Amino acid sequence: MRVVVLGAAGGVGRAAVRLAGERGHAVLAVARTPAGEGTAEELAGDVRDAGLPARAVAGADAVLWCVGVTRRSGGDVGRAALPLLVAAMTGAGVRRFVGVSGAGADLPGDRKGAGARLVSGLTHRLARDLVVDKEGEHAVLAASPLDWTQVRPPRLVDRPGTGRYRLTDAAPGLRAAAVSKADVALAMVELAEGREWLHAAPFVVAEGR
Repeated sequence: MRVVVLGAAGGVGRAAVRLAGERGHAVLAVARTPAGEGTAEELAGDVRDAGLPARAVAGADAVLWCVGVTRRSGGDVGRAALPLLVAAMTGAGVRRFVGVSGAGADLPGDRKGAGARLVSGLTHRLARDLVVDKEGEHAVLAASPLDWTQVRPPRLVDRPGTGRYRLTDAAPGLRAAAVSKADVALAMVELAEGREWLHAAPFVVAEGR
């Protein structure tokens, strides 16, 4: 497949570029400042630039959205950029989209227990811009014709991947183990290779927890 990774300079994005390449896919890594590691084709640009999405998705089979709110991005990067990407993918006939969100986002149809609701409340208080933007991304995707999936880890950590994870409808609570960025990236790549969890936003948790 030809896989496009947007937000390729971040922790999840870098791991997704590497893993997709290791699995034999042709990879286009899109970032404001490309890593320059030579492991994938690279495209420099801001995802909010109107012309970038069409250039990025031409000839793609799947798109991985690893973009998140940072100090440089502004609090509405997803809500601003994702409509442009959806339009570009629709125009190019590219349907498979896998994005990363977070367990703290409250989405339609969620069934969260007391612990998970507390996590959401804390996340909305401590990282409001991020969580509101991810909820806005979901609204854009739900109204789109794409074959989309969002994965929602409880907490992300920078450590080597284990290669083990589980996707579930059950929201993790306060004691949920952190998930490595590499394992989240692996979940995204494997979802892009298939058609599981279409039009869904499963939680991704450490296997065996």
